[in-house]
Amino acid sequence: MPKYGRGLNREIVGAVNRGVLAEPLTTEKIRTFAPSMGWNIPESYILVALANGTSSEHSLSYQKYFDALGDGKYKVKRQFRGANWV
Repeated sequence: MPKYGRGLNREIVGAVNRGVLAEPLTTEKIRTFAPSMGWNIPESYILVALANGTSSEHSLSYQKYFDALGDGKYKVKRQFRGANWV
């Protein structure tokens, strides 16, 4: 069971689709977003969430929601856009 809503990265995808978070996504934006949802997320988790949601080498069961843009910036993949992902 996820600790942060439907899971931190899934909640980030929903926030982008609702217009709550703007792209490019960064760890700083996640640090600001988390408390607005009432979550106290460990820094170590914040630092890897976006990267792990991008890396094909991270856990096979971990959904890959993001594309890396470089310099610590990410965007939501096209297939996770729209009303089904809010």
